[in-house]
Amino acid sequence: MASDEGLFRDLDSSFVSKVKIGNRNLIEARSTGNVVISTHSGNKTILDVLFIPDIDQNLLSVGQLIEKGYSLIFKNNSYVIEDSLGQELVTVAMTERCFMLDSWK
Repeated sequence: MASDEGLFRDLDSSFVSKVKIGNRNLIEARSTGNVVISTHSGNKTILDVLFIPDIDQNLLSVGQLIEKGYSLIFKNNSYVIEDSLGQELVTVAMTERCFMLDSWK
């Protein structure tokens, strides 16, 4: 999920949905599209990212990454995202109990 429309390579505005957030409120996803992130192994595209203008942080869904064949390995106050071939895409360090991915292009 991302709130910055400029992050998207393309957007499908025919997609509209509601997403339940942590406080059980529903917020509107106004479209879906692809986002490019910069990793140490090059630029990678994350497909089908929801565009949600009403969130204040860009969020990755662990469940959706796993459904798409990615692996997440949590250890030593960080986690690694690997693709379906086992190639490491990015390592994200924990800061104040949060994992901030600052590689959005």
